[in-house]
Amino acid sequence: MAEDALAMLQQKDLQHVWHPLTQHQAYREGARPLVITGGQGAFVYTADGQAFLDAAAGLWCVNVGYGRQELADAGAKQLRELAYYPLTHSHPRAIELAERLASYLPRTPHIYFSNSGSEANEVAFKAVRQYWKQQGKPGKIKILSRFRGYHGTTMGALAATGQPGRRQGYEPLTPGFIQVAQPYCYRCPFHLEYPSCHMQCADDFERRIEIEGADTVAAIIIEPVTAGGGVIVPPVGYLKRVEEIARQYDVKLIIDEVVTGFGRLGAMFATSFFDIHPDIVTMAKGLASGYMPISATAFSDELFEGFLGGPDSQRHLRHVNTFGGHPVAAAVALANIDVIESENLVERSQTSGQKLLKGLQDALMDQPNVGDIRGMGLLVGIELVKDRLTKEPVPNAVMRSIAKAALAQGVIIGKASDVEHERNNMLMFAPPLVMTDADISQLINVVWGSVVEVMEREVAKA
Repeated sequence: MAEDALAMLQQKDLQHVWHPLTQHQAYREGARPLVITGGQGAFVYTADGQAFLDAAAGLWCVNVGYGRQELADAGAKQLRELAYYPLTHSHPRAIELAERLASYLPRTPHIYFSNSGSEANEVAFKAVRQYWKQQGKPGKIKILSRFRGYHGTTMGALAATGQPGRRQGYEPLTPGFIQVAQPYCYRCPFHLEYPSCHMQCADDFERRIEIEGADTVAAIIIEPVTAGGGVIVPPVGYLKRVEEIARQYDVKLIIDEVVTGFGRLGAMFATSFFDIHPDIVTMAKGLASGYMPISATAFSDELFEGFLGGPDSQRHLRHVNTFGGHPVAAAVALANIDVIESENLVERSQTSGQKLLKGLQDALMDQPNVGDIRGMGLLVGIELVKDRLTKEPVPNAVMRSIAKAALAQGVIIGKASDVEHERNNMLMFAPPLVMTDADISQLINVVWGSVVEVMEREVAKA
């Protein structure tokens, strides 16, 4: 693309596109957005022909990589056959996709389709509150989640999100949402160590339920591995303990697999890997690898049957959306799952993730400002600190500088954003599951160089 054509695109962007998570004053002072015009595998290409390794897979969603002709063909075929019909009735692709998802999640075989992870979680919250009312327990309305957890941007999903930075400016939010501790071993909120801690972080759910009263608590929602809050991997046994607490107090368990589903952690779903049996599972990003917007909320038999009744009973779920289960999105999702299965991307995520984690640890753990490197599958995080002893986080400005340095070397990396005030000190990697060994080496080398360059500069300034 000619330089003047690119400049025109950027100018129109600055005039009309409001970007998320972006301070537009920087654009007024001369910064310019990347204009991405193509992609292949783990790489994206800008309008002026630059190639970037996308170690964030868009927004952690392009699991099968860019440039998949089979997904484009599936969408085009469906557009010609049936471009749209709502699920107030039905159509073949939604039926096929629901059956496919139920085969992976046999304990939650009833699938409600939406468009995004936020909406998938909203459906879960609304359904579980309505369920308890229809069970004669109208007081069970509270939803317990965790600090640093992320569940979406709509008002209910944001209320469940334990990230003060994301909530700032939008409160008061939907009432009835309460946060408890994370299983954050590197910064244990109880100042204990695993395993002698006896997982007080899990028992914090029990303590909160007892404080609130079990007859007021509808559900617990958690990510199996906390993603945007800092790639926090729970200790062995944590998720099973949370499940036990939910069962003990008759509280429904919602597992948010919006990020972790479809191979991200080296398992198709983390629920199977951790051997837990939730009442509800939510999913989105990897369901169609970002090629179309689609999400789903999977319900147990018990929850689904709680909505059965006569035509005038008012027991039906009254939540509705126009595009949920869109035929084209469903067709693309089916093709996406075919690719994940046929190319063994779940297994590849596990092996590639081990290489990436070990490679980053070998390259960076001797750096004085690297506090912790953790991950599971192709979801890896690096926590940066001013001092390893005090664990004081490096400032947000330093994290921005590292991401900018990596971008200058052709790699797009993620970082924590708007989680806690000046506690956004994690670099985060969730690349496409198709990344090669060469891609992994490039990522490790660029991250190492960027961290060393910026931290040495910060030391020199001090």
